[in-house]
Amino acid sequence: GYADSGIQPEPWTPIDSCAIHVMLCRQFGAGGAGELRNLALYQYLLGRPIRDRVLDVLDDLSWQNDPGSIPTVAAEDDVVAMRPPKFPNPTRAQTEAHIAQLPKSNLLELAPAIQLAQNEPTTRVAERLGVVHKVGSYAIVVAGARSATGWPLLLTAPQMGHASPSVIHEVVIDAPGLKVAGINVPGIPMIAIGHTPNFAWGLTSGVADLEDIFVSELATDTTYRTAGETKPIQNFEFSIPVKGAEPVKYVQQRTDHGPVILNSHIGKALYSQKMAYWGREVSGLAGLFDLYGAKNGTDIDSALAKISVSFNFFYATTSGETGYRYVGLMPVRALTIDPRFPTPDRKENQWQGYLSPRQMPHVTNPKSGLIFNWNNKPAAWWPNLDTPVWGRIFRNEVLGNAIPKRKLTTADVERAAWEIARRDTDTNGAFITEFGDMIRTKNRGQLTEAEHLMLGYDGWDLDGSRGATLYRECVRQLRRELFLTQLGNFTADNLFVTVLQPTVIANALGGKTRLGYLGTRTKAEILRAAFDAAVAELTKRLGPPSNWGFVAGSIRVPGQANVPYGNRGTYIQVTELIAVPVARSIASPGAQEAGPHSQDQVPLLRAWTLKSVAGWNK
Repeated sequence: GYADSGIQPEPWTPIDSCAIHVMLCRQFGAGGAGELRNLALYQYLLGRPIRDRVLDVLDDLSWQNDPGSIPTVAAEDDVVAMRPPKFPNPTRAQTEAHIAQLPKSNLLELAPAIQLAQNEPTTRVAERLGVVHKVGSYAIVVAGARSATGWPLLLTAPQMGHASPSVIHEVVIDAPGLKVAGINVPGIPMIAIGHTPNFAWGLTSGVADLEDIFVSELATDTTYRTAGETKPIQNFEFSIPVKGAEPVKYVQQRTDHGPVILNSHIGKALYSQKMAYWGREVSGLAGLFDLYGAKNGTDIDSALAKISVSFNFFYATTSGETGYRYVGLMPVRALTIDPRFPTPDRKENQWQGYLSPRQMPHVTNPKSGLIFNWNNKPAAWWPNLDTPVWGRIFRNEVLGNAIPKRKLTTADVERAAWEIARRDTDTNGAFITEFGDMIRTKNRGQLTEAEHLMLGYDGWDLDGSRGATLYRECVRQLRRELFLTQLGNFTADNLFVTVLQPTVIANALGGKTRLGYLGTRTKAEILRAAFDAAVAELTKRLGPPSNWGFVAGSIRVPGQANVPYGNRGTYIQVTELIAVPVARSIASPGAQEAGPHSQDQVPLLRAWTLKSVAGWNK
């Protein structure tokens, strides 16, 4: 790549490794900054027929807490639930007062800032270059009492995309005073996920709301007002080299809160992004290094205290201890604001410190002997705040159902990873029964072929399944039948799907929303209209039902046929915590950029199996 670009690389320095670490922290450990997206949604809804019910619709689409959402920490283990920290939970009056304080803006002005706040440009570049970019991972921890052998088990599966060459390295370090095995992200001299002679650990992105958009009034072209004071806007100039052309100069504006992502000429205001982890990312490297010498939960907690970004952390030790920690520097916000919208930059609205680790969701040695997570809600009392991530329909339910209720073996947890890659994890099959009941109670003639297919679908998204294709289209049409007339498509079909999550569909179908989306039709009539529309659309696009075979997501392998079922970890490791831990793993397609080991794990990938990880003598 350097030769193609005509670039002579400079010598590598520790700053380069720190820069990569900071980038990864912000990509996988960040969360929040959805306030501008919500503001744009609010403004969009003001132009719809339901403009007098906009706040009702906003409550339907951007809820704070769904009690039906399955958390990582079970109620019986949740010691923090007795005195949980306080979060903003605005009344209607507080929401109205908050919105009244915001400056004028419009959708055209907000759109580019929303992309910056959500890191969309960086993600698109990462996807194009085939480097780490995905957000989503799963983990299972099994205590000795729940294990068939009596030893704890830990499965960790970070989902960072499947690229060739691999975005990670598989590494075993055996040196005096240092024994650790797991995955390494190129450029950073550490093991991010793996095991030592004493314990194993896994990570999934935590999605905590660690960021806020503050909106400050412009005093002049070069100053702004913050918390009652007038301060100068800070300017940082960057030079970006361009091959065959002059460097591009770029000036980033900053306030005391952070980078300015929108300088609003309409509202005469600055929108800046405040990040709890800003300037603290590198300390997380020290925390990860400290883990390698940990022997118990106390040692682990000491190391995790240095990590400022949001992760779900799982561990199991050779002494039998198992645990979960929700890690990250969580801001304490003013209770009178609506966290869904940009925060007016007033003195009373500033952050008031951060939660302590003991106030964050955590559990040690859960009573069930089992912990599982797929980026889901950490505890029942933990709110969504600015981003409606966690509803009662969430993919961790599929993972939990894939884990047998009996005592578990390594084969059981490996099988769970195999199963969830073949299941409907978009809706968890939440509407299968609804469509089935509608079909069974119809009053006309013999069942059609499509109706037979719907009745036979059981939530398995197997390659070639006609029922899977029909069900997905039924859900797509159900979303349209319920919401399109009143809410429109939010300017794009992909946004229509993103905003109207399966939990919102289920609430609307069940009449559990502030606005009545059924209108004058019954639930059965809505389902029948969606089903008929789905059959018509598939027939128009694909022809008869014999052509409706589902195409499962796959993993591209250069020079070979694609590998089906791509919803799996970039790296999967299962560790059994005996006296000397034993681990099995796969790091597809291989842990080398070129040569004999660049694709040598593809056969394992196709066979859905793991190999032994090289170990050491204790």
